[in-house]
Amino acid sequence: MKVLVTGAAGRVGANVVKRLAATGAGVRAMVLPGDPQAAKLAALSDVEVIEADLLDQASVDRACRGVSHVVHLAAQLVRGDTPVDRFYDVNAFGTLRLLEGVVRNGGCERFVLASTDGTYRPGDPPAVPLREDAPQEPADYYGTGKLLGEIILRNHAVQFDIPFAMVRFATVVSPEEAVRQFRLRSVRELFGRARLGRDSNIWQLFQGQPDLVRIVDDVVGADADDQMAVGLTGPDGEPWSLHMLDVRDAVEGVYRALTEPGALGGAFNIASAQPTCFTAGSEIIAERFDVPRAVVRMPMTWRLEMSIDAARRALGFEPKYDFASMVATADGTDVIPARVGTGGA
Repeated sequence: MKVLVTGAAGRVGANVVKRLAATGAGVRAMVLPGDPQAAKLAALSDVEVIEADLLDQASVDRACRGVSHVVHLAAQLVRGDTPVDRFYDVNAFGTLRLLEGVVRNGGCERFVLASTDGTYRPGDPPAVPLREDAPQEPADYYGTGKLLGEIILRNHAVQFDIPFAMVRFATVVSPEEAVRQFRLRSVRELFGRARLGRDSNIWQLFQGQPDLVRIVDDVVGADADDQMAVGLTGPDGEPWSLHMLDVRDAVEGVYRALTEPGALGGAFNIASAQPTCFTAGSEIIAERFDVPRAVVRMPMTWRLEMSIDAARRALGFEPKYDFASMVATADGTDVIPARVGTGGA
């Protein structure tokens, strides 16, 4: 097995490369030209690193030569100042170019596409929990781009007989990042996304709502330590919840999608065994780091949860890490961190 891994310098990608190399598979790690995060791969022996840009068909074609399997993880998550058409070009037509590269080089034995819970409209989920047959109507740039990538893959797979599988990730967290969750700073950052208007993938959450940061600050105080723990509930006291995914479980989901016969032709939610309530998450942070904790009642309830029943049945996927174990293993793991030189971001 010779596997091309795109997005190999990313949070999931570097750890997928590491896992595949450890099994003895040949690995070609595709990174953007000049990406400083490619330094994550320097310690991995017997890994071929190749620079290629999803916007450049010729470089993609070269990356696809001689590979038997493809894991497509590369994506641009945040648009920022990127023009909308270029953003779609990376996330949707980048997938098309990669598939064209596969076809031009004689096909492959399996093509695995990493997609996202963002295709389900995460700011206003159509169901709790989300199953794979839930409506995919994201109404934002990122979710729509990834959904287009899914459609392109399905159609190309039929047209050119490409065996494929798709994984839709929950919010992926590296262990060193888990310790920053459910804190005042992270809550303010979450609500600060309201400033993006409809350029946010969760813009529906903020529609018709007051200044949510002010509601939090009214409870904890505007000068509160931004490392304190904060839980959130709805107006009836029901906790907010978020389905997270430890990067180690994300790697396992990808590996099973790449190797299990039951994965062929399917799309699978990949998440932790249970969602994390904001109240429970804040308790874990407060106890672990001995910081003060507050619970803030918000004017609405948000529950972004996924069912992983299909992945359990077809792939034998069984996640090992919940939020408590992510925090407990934040130090001393062999996980390649989300970002080199910063301890993650």
